[in-house]
Amino acid sequence: MPTMPTRRPIAAPSTLSAFAAGRRGALAILGTALLLAACGTTPKASLYTLDDGRPGGQGNGPSVLLLSASLPELLDRPQLVLRGPDQRILLSEQQRWAEPLRSGIARSIAADLGRLLASSRVAALPNGAPHFDADFRLTLHVQRLEAQVGRGVDLDLLWTLQPRQGKELLGRSQVHEPLAAGNETMTGDGGAAALVAAQRRALSQAAAEIAAAIRSQPLPAAAQ
Repeated sequence: MPTMPTRRPIAAPSTLSAFAAGRRGALAILGTALLLAACGTTPKASLYTLDDGRPGGQGNGPSVLLLSASLPELLDRPQLVLRGPDQRILLSEQQRWAEPLRSGIARSIAADLGRLLASSRVAALPNGAPHFDADFRLTLHVQRLEAQVGRGVDLDLLWTLQPRQGKELLGRSQVHEPLAAGNETMTGDGGAAALVAAQRRALSQAAAEIAAAIRSQPLPAAAQ
């Protein structure tokens, strides 16, 4: 005799309703979990630069070639390094440099030198980049660039100036730059921005000392 096909039982309406309700409940739980995960997402980082946005130097002043600054390992990282009032070192994943700090320092000082020397021929090049012939070569060695919350910035910068003519000159710039009035108690992004601005001012003071040293050196006739 031929075998009759097996029929699967059809779920009762009440069973289908329970299944649909359970599925809706699972989707609701999943949606809630995703919403909570989104709310717990790490805030977007604030990026800082030592570049103040002003145009560089203009004119035919002396040409200067800067190499990237050397830094202590503590500072050579993408996060801003701050010292708290209790002397603890503070690193924040939400407050970072927009470029490597060693490059930012060299570019900041190069821009200041260009303005101080009235020269459009001042450049900061990364290590390994082709070098051009220049009246002066400047090497920067940062010993300290400490930003202390509520206090200001301390800079200790060694620099070597190698003129095309004359003897190599070694210099040291030590600067304490306080926070601008009214910024001593600022925290978060505002406090970090105030400290970065103080770092920028400290580097500008060092650039002024380097510019004075350059002016004291003999220059080729074309650069005078």
